[in-house]
Amino acid sequence: MLILTTELPLLFVVHKYPDTVSVKVLTRNLNAFLNKPPDHVLAVLVYGKDTGLIHERVLRITRAVVEDPADPFRVSELGASEILGDPSKLTDEFTAQCLVGGRRVVRIRLGTENISDCLRALFELPKQNALIVIEAGFLSASSAVRRFMEKETKTAVIACYQDTQADLSDLISEVIKSRGLNISGTAKDYLLNHLGSDRMVSRSELEKLVLFVGSNGDVSIEDVVAIIGDSSAFSIEELVYAAAGGNKNKLNESLLRIAAEGISTIALLRATQRHLHRLLLASEICADGRTPSEAIKILRPPVIFTFAQRFLAQLGMWTPSLIGTALELLSTAEIECKSTRLPQNIIGERALLRLSQIARKN
Repeated sequence: MLILTTELPLLFVVHKYPDTVSVKVLTRNLNAFLNKPPDHVLAVLVYGKDTGLIHERVLRITRAVVEDPADPFRVSELGASEILGDPSKLTDEFTAQCLVGGRRVVRIRLGTENISDCLRALFELPKQNALIVIEAGFLSASSAVRRFMEKETKTAVIACYQDTQADLSDLISEVIKSRGLNISGTAKDYLLNHLGSDRMVSRSELEKLVLFVGSNGDVSIEDVVAIIGDSSAFSIEELVYAAAGGNKNKLNESLLRIAAEGISTIALLRATQRHLHRLLLASEICADGRTPSEAIKILRPPVIFTFAQRFLAQLGMWTPSLIGTALELLSTAEIECKSTRLPQNIIGERALLRLSQIARKN
């Protein structure tokens, strides 16, 4: 049994059970597995918290065995509840011969059902002509199917967790370079800062971006802001700069837009705190003898050009002591959101308006 998990950053651990060999597989071998599952593996469980990444890896495994994932002669799909209602369906699909030759794939959609006994019966059959690929959401360590798959000798378990910055960087490079395009460092930094943690959503945003750029050859920061900038992350950025810049009218506009997009008050307060921490860090860099322009280039991720002038203006506006006062104000507001029965949006708006007032006075 192979257990391949992206939960651990350095390696995939293959546990040792009776009749198996203990192996440690480096992360670089994951792609090799997805591109060509070993012939002795009869079933693969793909599960986790990132539904987009799960679906993507299921498709990669399917395509590694079958050229066309939509081929009805070589690919079949069953729901776990359907299998429990009639186990013979899974047996029939698993042992069926393809008229045009080649190995078949049986995809199973798993919820909370326990199909362990049905899978165990398959592995005892002398005729094994298909690869079973189980697509599931998050499964706890106590999940019967997960425990069964982790102990079998002819199975692989792939855990999919939400994309890290390194995963996003690889995805950006993959999508951009596959279209023969180049991307600037600033544009990539912006993407890393604004794409989400769900693989399917991130890939969809990147596909829109390369379609927008077309065959121009280079992906610029202007292109990225034009496409990704319409997301909720960009709305939050605009609100944060309006609040810290003392722009009351812009802040009110942003609050209305944020409310319409359903973004949580806690997210707004924390984003504003992060911005103030970046201002404080830049202030400390300047105190060491660097210019404000040099300071914002040192920050990681760097300040996006769209906001660079506003960041410079706010750097001269906010002293370390004022930033400390503002952070205390925002921290108190977050605690009130979590501990009182007052509407969170009212608490958040009041705190951000007070922050804006402090900025205007300075």
